[in-house]
Amino acid sequence: MRKSLSRLLVVIGFLPTSVLGQGVQLGTLHVVVEGIKNSKGQVKVGLEKTAAEFDQGPLHEARYRGETIVSKEGRIEVHFRDLPYGTYAIKSFHDEDGNGQLNTNFMGIPTEDYGFSNNARGTMGPAKFEAARFELDSSEKTITIRLK
Repeated sequence: MRKSLSRLLVVIGFLPTSVLGQGVQLGTLHVVVEGIKNSKGQVKVGLEKTAAEFDQGPLHEARYRGETIVSKEGRIEVHFRDLPYGTYAIKSFHDEDGNGQLNTNFMGIPTEDYGFSNNARGTMGPAKFEAARFELDSSEKTITIRLK
């Protein structure tokens, strides 16, 4: 009986997560951030699932998943693995001074480069979820964001 149970557990360990998740399909999202002007500081990439998370949170805060990568002039790549298929949006910025926040001038205009999925742009503020949203509907997807 113990050998059978041990064998069953070993077999279950090799099953894809989608089988164990009762039909939940998971994918990997590759995010390429381009337009990084220098190697100072870090690049923050935030992945959000809802408009409330995306629109209400500051650019430096990721409520669903986030990554902070050491800056490298040119481009960096971030990989979000085991994401359930669905709707997402990304916000990113180059935190040149490493303080963890998007710096702005006295008028509130960002002084550090930033960008969103779909290279969306906001008017008088950051892009909205609806403009930046995309579907993860395959096992792998690549999104490219150009910082400005």
